[in-house]
Amino acid sequence: MFEAYGGVAHVTVPDCLKQGVTKCHIYDPDLNPAYAQLASHYSTAIVPARPGRPKDKGLAENAVNLVMRYVRFRYRRRRFTSLAEINHALADCIDRINDRKHSRFRISRRERFEQCERGALKPLPADPFEVAEWKDATLLADCYVQVESVYYSAPHIHRHKRLRVKLTETQVEIFLQLERLAIHPRSRHRDGRRISNPEHFPANSQAYYEATPQKLLSQARFVHPDLHQLLVELFNADVYGHLRRAQGLVRSSAKELDAAGRELASARIVGAIATMRRYNKVRVPYFQALLAQARKAPITSNADREIVRRAGNPMLRYAGGAAVSAGHGVNITSPQEK
Repeated sequence: MFEAYGGVAHVTVPDCLKQGVTKCHIYDPDLNPAYAQLASHYSTAIVPARPGRPKDKGLAENAVNLVMRYVRFRYRRRRFTSLAEINHALADCIDRINDRKHSRFRISRRERFEQCERGALKPLPADPFEVAEWKDATLLADCYVQVESVYYSAPHIHRHKRLRVKLTETQVEIFLQLERLAIHPRSRHRDGRRISNPEHFPANSQAYYEATPQKLLSQARFVHPDLHQLLVELFNADVYGHLRRAQGLVRSSAKELDAAGRELASARIVGAIATMRRYNKVRVPYFQALLAQARKAPITSNADREIVRRAGNPMLRYAGGAAVSAGHGVNITSPQEK
C-alpha cells in the first residue's frame, strides 16, 4: 500500500483485525509483534479503529463499497477465467474512479491526492519490509535452537536461555530481548540438519569437533572400507549433524567385531550397510537391528540342496533316496532300497 502511494502516512488507521491488533484499546492497544515490526520499519503510528465505533473508521470503508459496486456493474456480463483477469479489471475500475471528478469537490480523487496529500507523506525506506514469523525457543546445551525440525547455533554463553527467533523467507535471526545474537540462512529441509557457526561454540568444543571426525574415520577404516566410505559421505553432507550418528555406527561395528570375529562380523556389517543404502535409511537403531537380525540367521545356507517330493505323497521329501517325513522327522526307505 505504501509503495502504491509512493510514501508513508504519519498515522495508519487499520481495522481491528487479529492479524494486526491483539487487543484493541483507545489509548494503549496491544499490537501483533509482526505488525508492530512493520510499523517500526515504515516509521508510522498504528491507531486501530475500535469495533462498533463508526467515528474511528476512515474513508476507506466507503471506498471499498464504491469499488465493489462499480466492478459488479461494469463486468456484470463477463465471466472471468483467471485471477490475473480479475486484478486487471479491478485496476481498470480504480483508475476510472480516481480520474472521475467528485460531485461535491469538483475535482478528481487523483488530483486531490497529488495537490494536498502526497506532500504530507514521508519517504519510503530504502529496503522493502519483509514479512517475518516470530517463535520462542530455548538454546540447548549443545548451543543449538530447534526451529521447524532444523537446528541453528547461537553463542554458548546464552545456553538454557529463552530466545526469540525471527523467521523470514531467506534467513533466521536469533534475539535475546532486543540484542541479535546470530543470523543464519533459512533451511527448508525439515530433516534435523544443523546450521552452525564455529564461533558460537567454546574453545574445547571446537577442538573436539575438529579432532573427532578424523578419529572416527580412522576407526572406520580399520573396521571395513564400506563403513569408512559411509562415514565420508555423512561428514561431507554435515559434520556436526552426523557426528553422533557416526559414533554410534563405529561403536556398534566394533562390538560386533569383538563378539563374532572379523570374518563373520565384516559380512554382517557389509550387509547392513547395503540394506541401509538400499532403503536410504542411515540410522544407528536400524543398523543395530540389521546386525541382530543377521546374528539369528543360520551360518550355513541350504540354498544349493535339491528337495525332491516323493511321488504320491507331497508331504514326504527325500534327497538321494532317503525320504523324511515333514511332520514327524521319520526316515522312510523306499521299497527298492529294501
